[in-house]
Amino acid sequence: MQSKTLAAILILSSIVLASLVYSFKVQEDKHIEALVSSNQGSCFINGVCLYEQRSYTTLILGWAIAVFLFALGIYSYFFDKTQKQFIAYQQKISTSLQEAQKKTEHEDKFKAFLAGFKPDEQKVLTAVKEQDGILQSTLRYRTGLSKATLSLILKNFEEKNLVTRQVSGKTNKVFWKKVY
Repeated sequence: MQSKTLAAILILSSIVLASLVYSFKVQEDKHIEALVSSNQGSCFINGVCLYEQRSYTTLILGWAIAVFLFALGIYSYFFDKTQKQFIAYQQKISTSLQEAQKKTEHEDKFKAFLAGFKPDEQKVLTAVKEQDGILQSTLRYRTGLSKATLSLILKNFEEKNLVTRQVSGKTNKVFWKKVY
């Protein structure tokens, strides 16, 4: 049930309760007035004043509950945003889970793609994918390969259209081509 509907029900319930409490008080007043009239205007019956004997506990309790329900209804109608916040939070969680699933699928595809290469080639591909546009000299230090071995691996990858190299000063920048 939506919060606005629930708030309206609370407000209406408080009004109905307040009306019932008021009608109870009016009936009790009429009853006391009838007793006083039948007793020739005296409020004392058997030595007890009818007005002092009256119990206000029921009236006070009824009015308190009516005021509480009314206040809760007003708060829920105008100020309570918990349902909207809950929906926004659920959407945020759902989006995060979908992104995590896509990332996991992407990583799994890359691991499957790497399985067809030798360990040195896997190091090179992983480093290039992690840092696209990496300098060939930096790549050499990250992989721990010699210049000649790295150069041969990169030439082989260029022929297979996995990476591209662009001249950058005295070295090359290596870029990943999305293959899989």
